[in-house]
Amino acid sequence: MEQRVLVVGGAAGPEENVRTVLQRFGFSDPERAATLFEALGLLRVDHYDLLIVPLQEMDVVQMASLDREVRKGQATFIIGTAPVADPDLILRAMRSGVHEFVLFPPDREEFAAAVDRLMRRMQSEAQRGKVFAIYSGKGGVGCTTIAVNLSDGFARNHPTARVALADLVVAGGDVRVLLNLKPAYDMGDLVTKLDRLDTDLLRSLLTATSRGVWALPGPDDPEYDNKLDGNVIGNILEHFRHDFAFTVLDCEHHLSERTLTALDAADRILLITELTVPALRSTKRSLALCGRLGYPDEKMCVVVNRYQSGEVLSLADAGEVLKHEIFWKIPNDYRAAASAMAKGVPIAEHETDSKLAASYKQLAAKLGGGSGGRSTGENGARGTGAQRLGRLFGIKSRG
Repeated sequence: MEQRVLVVGGAAGPEENVRTVLQRFGFSDPERAATLFEALGLLRVDHYDLLIVPLQEMDVVQMASLDREVRKGQATFIIGTAPVADPDLILRAMRSGVHEFVLFPPDREEFAAAVDRLMRRMQSEAQRGKVFAIYSGKGGVGCTTIAVNLSDGFARNHPTARVALADLVVAGGDVRVLLNLKPAYDMGDLVTKLDRLDTDLLRSLLTATSRGVWALPGPDDPEYDNKLDGNVIGNILEHFRHDFAFTVLDCEHHLSERTLTALDAADRILLITELTVPALRSTKRSLALCGRLGYPDEKMCVVVNRYQSGEVLSLADAGEVLKHEIFWKIPNDYRAAASAMAKGVPIAEHETDSKLAASYKQLAAKLGGGSGGRSTGENGARGTGAQRLGRLFGIKSRG
């Protein structure tokens, strides 16, 4: 079946050039909307595979309306045109969901190249990589440590696959610290390059680690807190998904716009907790919030960090408090974790045969397939309860 394209006004240039290029890529004759207002009306009732819009005629309100329709999935790809390559205009357009920019009137070859890039992205949809968001509403539970070592686990289980690690924490992210990185670029550098972001540019901004994980640290400059909004993060994550088999996101502890965008985009959200009352209370709130956001239960993976037997609260207690399955437990090994952190390497690189290293590799295997090695035992909710749970969480104690 031919793919549909909607052109707003004369944004695509001469009719003959438009039709020739689009037919080459399997599109039907372009449909027309005289204004963006008319196009938005059509998008609300129908789906188009390609939308071509005149950026110079769009104000802030219209771009926001376009963004809403893009989020609803009413247009697969959008090309924006303008007579001048104004960086501010292009950045606003990219934040509103525009995928490609072409100077107006479009040169036939440049227009064809833009459509070709979009078609290659479309054809790779079935091979899109997996995105995993590491999140906790409470700090200090080891989210960054887990993000670093989970990405290392993916790389070890899939030696030929591309693995990315992105730090979404502005002015305080510790990915660069835990991996002892001195990056030439960080997440902030992508803000000014969104209009020309492609596979080659993205790879040039990443920092390679010893095991083949490609890291993008968060910016140290707090000025980027507002610049790295949800639309920018969404655009960046789409590139990661298309260029990497596995992408691990180290998220902030508060639900900022970029955190929500990351959680929305993730295939799985790893909610990190510990067997302590404050951590479980925070995780319970996070699960309730994710439920209100419409995330299915299977998207939510509760991971208990620093687990050791004999805790006052058990895994079974945690499962009952949270009303959710415990997906994985990571054993407590402070010495190994602290030593690896001091050396700026993943735990498996510091102590390959440790139970902690094996646990991360097995967790990566459970999430992404591959060989995780032999399991050291069952990993899930077991154990006896603590009587004080009834007082704190309204759960009847088990004798």
